[in-house]
Amino acid sequence: MDISNNFSGAHRPHFNVKAVANLVGVAPVTLRAWERRYGLPTPQRGAQGYRLYSDYDVRTLRWLKARTAEGMSISRAAEHLMHLRSSGADPVADAAPLERAEGTLLMPGMAAPNVMVQNSRGEPLELASLWSTSNIVINFMRHFGCIFCREWLYKFERCVPALRADNILPLVLGIGDAEHALPVATQLAPSALCLVSPATTAHTAYGITRGSLMQLAGPAVISSVVRAARSGQMQGQTTGDYTMLGGVFAVDMSGVVRYAFYGSHAGDHPEPDTFVASVRSAFGIS
Repeated sequence: MDISNNFSGAHRPHFNVKAVANLVGVAPVTLRAWERRYGLPTPQRGAQGYRLYSDYDVRTLRWLKARTAEGMSISRAAEHLMHLRSSGADPVADAAPLERAEGTLLMPGMAAPNVMVQNSRGEPLELASLWSTSNIVINFMRHFGCIFCREWLYKFERCVPALRADNILPLVLGIGDAEHALPVATQLAPSALCLVSPATTAHTAYGITRGSLMQLAGPAVISSVVRAARSGQMQGQTTGDYTMLGGVFAVDMSGVVRYAFYGSHAGDHPEPDTFVASVRSAFGIS
């Protein structure tokens, strides 16, 4: 059972303890100690018993850490927060997106970058113009000739009807121009809206980086070539920067990231059998 379906908004649990430790800058052992001693925060438990934290939990921890940085003891900070909440003045109730530290990855609860891209006719548009009317899923392709991206688009096309049924707009964003984009998008993912970026600006804004030698040509990549070829895909013309990795993001209508997937190597993409369920859960769709 996915417990996140029982919560909504800032209280939906989706961060594991490692992610929270990175976001807050507090060691996992300290997070567990604060929970045990002071009852803050109150993470939920996943199917395997692991702690799952919400945006609200992260803001709670950041507030507590800020008070200790000011010289307040953690016990006093926790007591003060509980007193404020009991009086109806919760200082962490603000539903603003979580702040993203410079150079870090995007994570659920953070504001999505509103970058300028182009549609398949080469006309400029902002991503915010799309998520302002619909929840969206953005597939960042490595480049339009990438055999792995083509494999993923072929699989993603089968996910599109379920996404559109829940008013989720599917997008494909690749590096190149319309000349390279249209043949690929119309053949492999005709039900998705195809976007292009002449450079790596959009990818970089979303925290997608260039891969290392192992990420571009290591054993996992070689194995992925065999897998993609067996699905009937072939390598095409390379466009843009072939060293970039890929990623998939779900952004809600307020411009907040609700799902983030970063490829660990060139051939890495989400598991199609569980992808739709993961995205629907991230948007709080039961």
